[in-house]
Amino acid sequence: MSYRLMLATVIAVQLSGCSDMARWVRQFTYPPEFRYIERDEVRGTMRVLAAHAREVNQLMRQDDAPQEHRAEIVEHLRAMEQAAEKLDQSGWPTNHPQVEMNLPTFRRDLEFAREAIEREPPNYLLAGSVTGACVRCHGAK
Repeated sequence: MSYRLMLATVIAVQLSGCSDMARWVRQFTYPPEFRYIERDEVRGTMRVLAAHAREVNQLMRQDDAPQEHRAEIVEHLRAMEQAAEKLDQSGWPTNHPQVEMNLPTFRRDLEFAREAIEREPPNYLLAGSVTGACVRCHGAK
């Protein structure tokens, strides 16, 4: 009898490992107004932001004037705004306090940079500061 019980326990543990047990448990361990953000979601969004920041930086540093790439820079800034919005959807506290603390300022800076480029005459100064905004949280490497 104990052999069958042990076998059933081993099978149950293996099956629970295949399921998303952590997500299920989180609904009982965190308050409803708390938003748990998966590490992969944060990393994926940060990669998207970094890729667009790199593109904006390259477009701004090309030999010809940034005016030639104005529409493309605005596209990248909009994409960065959308990516940042994914992390800040609920407005509730999250399990990433550094992201939670710096994201509103970053989103504001992105919006100001995009609006400055869309104006006549365009101002590219704020877009340059956005490309280096990663250093605020991640530090210089």
